[in-house]
Amino acid sequence: MEIIGKLEQNAADVELGTTNIWKALRMALPLVVTSFIFCLIGIVDMAVAGWQGAPAQAAVGVADQSIFATMLIGTGLAAATGCFVSQAMGANQIGTARRYAVDGLVLAAIFGTLSASICYFAADAVMQFSGCTSSVRETGLPYLKVCAFGNLPFMIVLVQAAILRAIGKTCDCLRMWSLIGLISIAGGVLLYLMEASPWHHSLTALAVSWNLGALVGMALTTFLLVSEFADSKSSCAQLPPVTVRVKAFCRVGIPVLLSEACYIASLFSIYALLGKLPGSENMQAAYSVTLKIEETFGILPLVAMSSVSATLVGHHIGAGLFKHARVLGWQFAFVCTGIMLIGGALVQGLTPQLAKLFSDSEAVVSCVRVGTAGATISMPLIAFAFILFASLEGAGRTALPLVAQFAGYILCRLPLAYLFTVTFEMGFFGIWLAIFISRIALAIMAAIIFRSVDLKPVAISMS
Repeated sequence: MEIIGKLEQNAADVELGTTNIWKALRMALPLVVTSFIFCLIGIVDMAVAGWQGAPAQAAVGVADQSIFATMLIGTGLAAATGCFVSQAMGANQIGTARRYAVDGLVLAAIFGTLSASICYFAADAVMQFSGCTSSVRETGLPYLKVCAFGNLPFMIVLVQAAILRAIGKTCDCLRMWSLIGLISIAGGVLLYLMEASPWHHSLTALAVSWNLGALVGMALTTFLLVSEFADSKSSCAQLPPVTVRVKAFCRVGIPVLLSEACYIASLFSIYALLGKLPGSENMQAAYSVTLKIEETFGILPLVAMSSVSATLVGHHIGAGLFKHARVLGWQFAFVCTGIMLIGGALVQGLTPQLAKLFSDSEAVVSCVRVGTAGATISMPLIAFAFILFASLEGAGRTALPLVAQFAGYILCRLPLAYLFTVTFEMGFFGIWLAIFISRIALAIMAAIIFRSVDLKPVAISMS
């Protein structure tokens, strides 16, 4: 009878796991579409920059990474807010979820202002650190400074999107990013091409339209969230003081922030390393284009799917279904790995056509081919690590993923990139060989950590 009972339980677990996977995929679909819209903004920016040549493309690539570097706090806040809101929703504590959502938005407004200030005043230093030539700095500096003003609404939008995901409103995320994308893309191209525009044939046109899109998207999502929580009559459970809640946000969010910082630091360091090589402008432009292709067909769709994994794991943990939370994490990791296997094959096969969308330079296109040569294997590795780390994020267990990503991006990737590129003189190929090896290491570490960590709700003391 005991054996029969175990078999029945296993069958129930498989059925529940299958249900969760289909639920996760349904939730992820609007977010994947959202990621393509978000990516389309970057693609249009890169394509418009290509009209001005490789220096402009390199400038946009470096400036975009600078913007994302200053948005690290927003990423951490979004992770922490999503974790607490999703666990409260899983426990059916709607009032508590509302309170944590407000906490996240207030912190986003405070740190968004700080982020905008840092990006604006440190813009020139960032361009110089990245090894940019004078022509790249001249083109990219005004673009970066104008984009800095959009950091405040963009940080708030990041947290708003995390709240929408946590309460299962992924279609509202799609509406928000569709509006932002429409304003940013159409407005940017229009301002760039119109002779009457003060930013005619200037990259600043793209920055102005992005800022406007972020502002309008923030306003729309504020309305949606107010309407959503206004309908809820649920009272808020007793919560600890504000200072204690802020510490809890920091405990979950800071490791995510630092993990993203490791990734951004590796990007900047590779830009700087390429800047010291012959033909640096072409290689920096090719690196920017390759990253944009990976982001479009890999990274951003994975961010969408990983956010769903974090949300559903948080819901299960809030409801006390700890075993099912772990099973869901494994299953979704393998499903997304399979999806990215197909995506990587498509990227590898379509690279020549995709690269020519961004650049007419054969030198740039040739380097892009090198960068995407191993996409069929490399992108599934990214997927596996992304989903497992996100599942741990949903449980509020973000410290060990930070250790793994520091080891992968900083201790593994950067020394190998220098060794292959400078010591062995392997050029652009050496950069991507180092990236490929570091992704293998990250996937292995993600599996080990997820298997060993105890998935339980985040404990917040009342004092």
